[in-house]
Amino acid sequence: MMVNIAKSFGKEIRSAQRTRRSVTGLLVLMWVVGCGGVFTGVPDLDTPDGLVFAQRCGGCHGASYRGGHGVPDPRFRTMVEWQEVLPKMDRLIRERELPPLTEPEREAIIRYLSHHAKS
Repeated sequence: MMVNIAKSFGKEIRSAQRTRRSVTGLLVLMWVVGCGGVFTGVPDLDTPDGLVFAQRCGGCHGASYRGGHGVPDPRFRTMVEWQEVLPKMDRLIRERELPPLTEPEREAIIRYLSHHAKS
């Protein structure tokens, strides 16, 4: 009888481990698909405005910068939200002593965000 209980308990543990792995895999997949364009393809980064966005924003958000996660996907914020974020990014650029955005760069980034922001 004890052997049967141990076998049954072992089956339950293996089943729970499989379920946990499946749930973990599903959560990882959901994170990857929804994670700001890191793997999903941020739109139009090969356009003139997209290149400016990728270059300037990738300086801090890019994977090569101290654990960066990739440039943010503009589709995850509305333009109103982006307009709240941009002054914060200007402040962080100054704090990190990076070159400030030029007016043409700022205009290109705003055009890019305006074109791709969530409606």
